[in-house]
Amino acid sequence: MKQAAIVIRAFMSVPKGNPELLKAQYRAFSRQLPLMYFILLSSTWAAAATYMAIAPFWLTTGIPALLTLVCVVRVLHWRKSRHVDPTPEEALRALRKVNYLACGIAVAFTAWSFLLFPYGDAYARSHLAFYMAITVISCIFSLMHLRSAALIVALIVNGAFIAFFAATGQPTFIATSINIALVSIGMLVVLNINYRTFARMVNTQTEARRKQEEQSRLLRMIDNMPVAVMTIDPDSLAITYVNETSKNLIRSVEHLMPIKADDLIGSSIDVFHKNPEHQRRILSDPANLPFHGRMNLGPEVLDVKVAAIMADDGSYLGPMLTWALVTQEVEAERRIHQLAHYDTLTGLANRVTFGERMETTIAAPGDGPGLLFIDLDGFKLVNDTRGHRVGDELLRQVAERLHATCDDPAMTIGRLGGDEFAVLVPHGRIRALEQLSASIIETLSAPYALEHSRNIQIGASIGIAIAPSHGNTGESLLARADMALYAAKAAGKGTWRVFSEDMESRIQERMRLQAKLRESLQTRKGLFVFYQPIIDVHTKKVTAREALIRWHHPERGWISPAEFIPVAEQSGLIDQIGDFVLDTACRDAAEWEDGARVAVNVSAAQLGKGTIANTVLDALTRAGLSPERLEVEVTETAMLHDEHGGIGDLRRLRDMGVRVALDDFGTGYSSLTHLRAFPFDKIKIDGSFVRDAIQRPESAAVVGAIADLGKRLGVTTVAEGVETEAHLHRVLEEGCDEVQGFFYGRPEPSRKDEELIRSLNQTTADLAPLYVPSRCNGTK
Repeated sequence: MKQAAIVIRAFMSVPKGNPELLKAQYRAFSRQLPLMYFILLSSTWAAAATYMAIAPFWLTTGIPALLTLVCVVRVLHWRKSRHVDPTPEEALRALRKVNYLACGIAVAFTAWSFLLFPYGDAYARSHLAFYMAITVISCIFSLMHLRSAALIVALIVNGAFIAFFAATGQPTFIATSINIALVSIGMLVVLNINYRTFARMVNTQTEARRKQEEQSRLLRMIDNMPVAVMTIDPDSLAITYVNETSKNLIRSVEHLMPIKADDLIGSSIDVFHKNPEHQRRILSDPANLPFHGRMNLGPEVLDVKVAAIMADDGSYLGPMLTWALVTQEVEAERRIHQLAHYDTLTGLANRVTFGERMETTIAAPGDGPGLLFIDLDGFKLVNDTRGHRVGDELLRQVAERLHATCDDPAMTIGRLGGDEFAVLVPHGRIRALEQLSASIIETLSAPYALEHSRNIQIGASIGIAIAPSHGNTGESLLARADMALYAAKAAGKGTWRVFSEDMESRIQERMRLQAKLRESLQTRKGLFVFYQPIIDVHTKKVTAREALIRWHHPERGWISPAEFIPVAEQSGLIDQIGDFVLDTACRDAAEWEDGARVAVNVSAAQLGKGTIANTVLDALTRAGLSPERLEVEVTETAMLHDEHGGIGDLRRLRDMGVRVALDDFGTGYSSLTHLRAFPFDKIKIDGSFVRDAIQRPESAAVVGAIADLGKRLGVTTVAEGVETEAHLHRVLEEGCDEVQGFFYGRPEPSRKDEELIRSLNQTTADLAPLYVPSRCNGTK
């Protein structure tokens, strides 16, 4: 019973879970209820007319008039609201009110009919029964869109009708009651079916409207998207849809197309391509999708992505294209690729690209490639003296000459960094590689016309390695070519060398030498400072002693500075050596009884950093040495590294009271410029001029000119390399103030080191000699 009550309640209540159904029911009632009231009232007055002669006035006229008034009010209400689009809440309230009114009207009209029944004869009563049956049927069909109201009317009217007429005992009325009962059941079934059909129709319309709204919203979104979109008919390949972004993009390239942007819809997709067969094959078959590609439209580049639009049943509806104008992006990608794979200055392959091609060539079948590793001789000096602008232009011209010389398309030319270049030659053979190397050296050594028609000349050294005999990977082949290049440099530059096994042995020995030197700097064992006197030619007194670094190798004995100083410079140890020499020299000079100055060489690595003044001050303070007793010697080459910063460092040293000497004068490129830029205390004439002055008058003239220049500037001049009495007489004749060389004394250790060095000499008597030429002094 409880479940039946729930079902009945569900059937007789207004469903509120479907807003669109509520609104549809409301709109249906606004059209049908006036008709229902018209049928109800006309039938009512017809029945009342039948009873007017035999029933009381209030029953035949008064009550029908009252019911008419109520119905007219409801008709006016529904007529007024027929154009109103109610909210779901308003529709729900109105429909619930219909339920209540249906109950009231059904009770009122049924009660009125039963009140009239006793007054009539057989015909009048039959008319009344007919009236009740017809009006209830019309009301039920008028209320069929609100099942609950129709059920209420059917149950009240037909239930009362069946019970009332069955109770009369008259066979005709009993048969009528049974007939009405059967008709009622049929009507309720039809009512339920119609209601469900109506509900499904409303739901279908709602869903269709929702989909249409979604589609419309989607189209609006696609229209306003910043991505160009178009759709194509899969059969005719005609354009069926174009969003606004597509039209705007087409307008920017209309001059390249045979059609205007506003005429695209309906046109064939072939307008984008002169030879459309390929794109037709792609678009007509969904198996080819998705697809992504680029196409050229004159100078412009289009990036096109195609996706297949499929129906719910899996059928192919057609392709959808998204596209963009990517001309600038393509150029940016090309530029990025160029920057990533090629040298920006010369346009040659960079180190990464060259390495990749080298690996590919080595892995290819057949004879292995040859590698030429090229280093420019003298480029750094040009770059430092003439500036980076001139240096860059020089590198560009070097690249052009390499292109002209290595004109085989199979060759790869690369710039590996700085002034290092490389050429990869496929199927390299020794003889051919040597001939190519000779041509490259000859070509690169020719003068370059750079600025103001002034010619600049540099050279080139080349290391050669061949795969797979010298290396079966790009890294190993380049390393062997680098070893060969080092050998070419050591052989005097301007030449080439082919890698050999002994070169690798020398490199390994160099690495071992570097490790031992680093160890000696850390432990302070094996490193010594020797001193060579500088003599006043007039008083014959020692005015200064130059500090010279010496290294005793635990296995090889004494190592020449000419061998280990370049190792120190390349490995970054030169600063530590400079600090060691400065600190030791200041401590030793503080113990000299004659008060002579100590001269210490300063390398290029120590200048220009702004730290040399503090380093010198710390060394003087620790040793307790007066700044006036320290001389720092700097070469012109060292100042070229950072002339402005170097001059600033030297000024700070001179302000402290430290004397500054220009070493190896005459061998640089801007000697007079440096003398004008800084007030040096001393000029040291390079020993090569002194040694050649005996046999070559032009060398003697250089010595004399420098000595005369020193007198005019008030600067002391020192002649280096005085090894014989003839050398001494010549520099005296040319007017030098001081001399330095083997004639007056070889470099000697300090007193505290004499005994240790003597024992080292006895231990390694058969190894390298203790004393080395003065050209290898200091950190030079």
